[in-house]
Amino acid sequence: MKKIFLILMSLIVLSLLLSCAKQDYSGKINPLLEKYIEAWNTGNLSDLNSVVDSTFELRKIPDFVPVRGIKNLEEYIIGTRAVIPDFFLKETEKLFVSDTAVVVTWTLKGTYKGENDLPPTGTKLEITGFSIIYFNGSKLTGEWIAFSDLNWVKQLGFKIIPPSTEL
Repeated sequence: MKKIFLILMSLIVLSLLLSCAKQDYSGKINPLLEKYIEAWNTGNLSDLNSVVDSTFELRKIPDFVPVRGIKNLEEYIIGTRAVIPDFFLKETEKLFVSDTAVVVTWTLKGTYKGENDLPPTGTKLEITGFSIIYFNGSKLTGEWIAFSDLNWVKQLGFKIIPPSTEL
């Protein structure tokens, strides 16, 4: 009876130690991130299904309205690349913050050529920002994108004019 108790206690302690050990998710998630970023950079969406979950949700500034599902994500990437055809995102830093999320800082370079909310200018852009990318262990499940709207609008040549202070 004493041996069984010691074996059970040893198994409990071992399982506690193993569950508290920090896992390295980068080996499994980095290849998914690389294919995901490649889809944005090249417009080749053929591998997107293999790295993105069917419930994927993309949110970005200014309103973080969700773009849900792979089909809508593909349309969003196609639309973005129509506005910035030479879209190129370079990852600058990556920090795994939990077993379900990684923060990626990046720099986006490209030429604003398409009609969107703003007229096409042909201006070369360089925008820094970050994304919080969520995963479930085997696929990416979402992304929240943040960057300065003011920065890229100023790069397009728009001016910020303060309101009149006249009474």
